[in-house]
Amino acid sequence: MTAHRLLLVAFLACLALVASGCGGEDDSIPNQSADAQAIRKKVEAQMEEARLKRLAPRMAGAVASAAASPSASVAPAAPDASSGEKPSARPAADLYAANCSSCHGPKGAGDGPLSAGLVPPPAKHSDGAYMNALSNEHLFKVVKEGGTAVGKSATMAPWGTSMSDEEITGLVVFLRGLADPPYTGPMP
Repeated sequence: MTAHRLLLVAFLACLALVASGCGGEDDSIPNQSADAQAIRKKVEAQMEEARLKRLAPRMAGAVASAAASPSASVAPAAPDASSGEKPSARPAADLYAANCSSCHGPKGAGDGPLSAGLVPPPAKHSDGAYMNALSNEHLFKVVKEGGTAVGKSATMAPWGTSMSDEEITGLVVFLRGLADPPYTGPMP
């Protein structure tokens, strides 16, 4: 099997798992041989590596623009725990890649691998005509409390329990950087 075919098979298997409500921590598939599970895990790792390589140039630009904004202070590294300081926020680009891009796509085009079949489809963060009209408070609320908090889809998960308010604010700044035409309003 070619690498592309293996990637396609792994992708379809992942979609089937998501559609059936499976996945998460226990990612084993019943009746799948150990060899097949090992191959699947290797393919998934390769897919993730390829995705991160594709994301790197775009995310680096967005992180640089977010870092230029004083309100987007998301520290790159946490201080030493023995210092007694609170941990720093995770970079917004990392949060987006890990939590948002699977549905909204790596460039915010609403074309993530899990977007197929979602009704309504995920918001297109790159669509400036749509995104630029939304307030920073609205974006913060939908990330923190989920889609239902703003009258949108329940499939948009609330991230307030796994992201700090500082991280969500950084993510809003990051989202602003994806819009085309560019967002020119006030930053959070």
